[in-house]
Formats: sequence, structure tokens, C-alpha cells
Amino acid sequence: MIFNKSCEALITHVASLSSHDGPGLRTTLFFKGCSLKCRWCHNPETIRNVPELEWDRRLCIGCRTCKEHCSSGAIDFSLGRDYLVDKKQCVQCFACARQCPSQALKVTGKTYSLEALEELILKDEKLIRSMSGGVTFSGGEPVLQSEFIVQLSRRLKNRNIHLALDTCGLAPWESYKQLLPYMDLILYDLKEMDAAKHIEFTGADNRMIHENILRMVDYIHSNQLLVRIWIRTPLIPGMTASLENITAIGTFINAYLSEDVDKWELCAFNNLCNDKYNRLGVRWSLKDTELLLRGEMEELLLEAKRSASSIKQVTASGLNKK
Repeated sequence: MIFNKSCEALITHVASLSSHDGPGLRTTLFFKGCSLKCRWCHNPETIRNVPELEWDRRLCIGCRTCKEHCSSGAIDFSLGRDYLVDKKQCVQCFACARQCPSQALKVTGKTYSLEALEELILKDEKLIRSMSGGVTFSGGEPVLQSEFIVQLSRRLKNRNIHLALDTCGLAPWESYKQLLPYMDLILYDLKEMDAAKHIEFTGADNRMIHENILRMVDYIHSNQLLVRIWIRTPLIPGMTASLENITAIGTFINAYLSEDVDKWELCAFNNLCNDKYNRLGVRWSLKDTELLLRGEMEELLLEAKRSASSIKQVTASGLNKK
């Protein structure tokens, strides 16, 4: 799929009245395409930077309309198959999804123009203002579509709307440099400090991630920007949820980011997103991973507060078990 990156964006979902991606109630835009492949990703539909087919077997009525309209022979109703579509055969024409009467087949990833997305956002403008909210650019990795976000941000800033950027940190510095003047808040992921483990868990080295946030705070100071930062760390059992990792992240925050970070949030793992993987026809290796114990969460939170003692607000969110 080809689209104009300066005036079009590929987005999986627009979440209205979200309370999880910055202060107040927000409109969150989930951009499609990511520079990481985290093993625990809770939004797998945002990883690839192209539209994809989803199949929800619970909605499928077995009418075979999709098969009739599939020119590549990719639809297979054979008994015992985990997934309806043979991905090797599929040519992504999406004729099957357009014809599906029960919407069991859908396309995730829609192209929006600047005008269309701005209009959609402004429908909730009065409400998000009244609730001290704004707009959050999330994903995926939204910075990979920075040209579009710069254009949209200019329009939203003309209306004095609070803007937040939710980023994994793995994108070209020049893209961040273009975006920072428009942002009020950066939600920045620090997932794993050990380089080898970061590669194992996410598929990429963390050097650029660390370099980008250091350059970010330097740029904020040198240009006197009023941009604040929240750090977010996923707590993944057997991976990032270790005292060693939390200590390392907290020490890094204390040493280099204490003037700019208002909040550090530890985000607990859950496997509620397994259905998303099923709809994409992907087997998720963490689907049977159990929640952290409440005592484990409390221990990690205590260490985070100790190691990042300069940060006033250190919190933990998400599910755990007794």
C-alpha cells in the first residue's frame, strides 16, 4: 500500500475518551507500524506498517461468501485449521472482508487524511477540554509517521489542544526534533536496560533509545520548551520484571532525567490481548503467562521509588494476583 506520509496516516484505531495515555480524558490515535517487536506486545495489530486481515471465528457464520470472492484461493474451510486464511496465498486485496456479511473478516489499518482525522478529533474537543485532556499519538511507533503528525499537530496547536507523544524511543532523532516543539508531554518507554536482553525481548538494541532521550532533554533545555516526560516500564514476568532491571532504570532516571520526568509508571503484564493475536492468525508465546503476584508488584514498586528517589510520582498499574 502506498500513501502520502505528509498528508495521510495509517491508523488502526482512534480511541475516544481514553484515561490511560496522559492526563485527563484523551483522544488516542494508534498509528500502524513499529520499530520494535516486543514479545509481550499488547497491540500486535500495530506492528506491521501495512493493512492486515483479521478473522474473528466467533462471528463467522460459515456462509463461504469470502471464498467465492477470493481470487487467490487463500480461503480454506478445511476442518481443524486454526485460521481461515492461508497467508502465503493471500494477496491482500481484502475482497473477502468487503463481502463478509457478519464482519468476521475485517481489515485493520485505515488511511486517514489530515482533514478527516482532524474532524474526528474535534468532535470531542469540548469534552476533552472540560476534562483537562487532549490528544495522544500512540501506536505502534507514531514517530515513524512523523511528517503527518507534524502537520496535524500544527492544526491542533492552533486550537491550543494538549498533545502527548507515546514512543518506544527507537526512531530517527531528526523526527523527534521536528515533533518536540508541538508536544506538551512525552510518554517514553524504558523497557530493559541490559542491551543483550533488550535485543532478546524486543528484537532491537537499546542504544538509540537511550541516546534519544538524552538528546531529547538537552534539546528541551536548550530551546526552553515546556515539555514534560513520563517514563513507562512494562513488567513482564521472567523478562523485564526483575529487581535488577528496575534498579538500573531508576538509577538512569535519577542520574540523567530527574529535572524533566514527572512520573514513572510500572505497567503490569496481562494476557487479555491474546484474542488480538488469534484474529491475526499469530500464535503468541506468552498467552499462558501468569500475572505477577501482588507481593512481586509491591517489591518492584518499592525498588523503583528507592532507585528513582528524585521522582515524586512513581506508580504501578495493571492487573496482579494475590
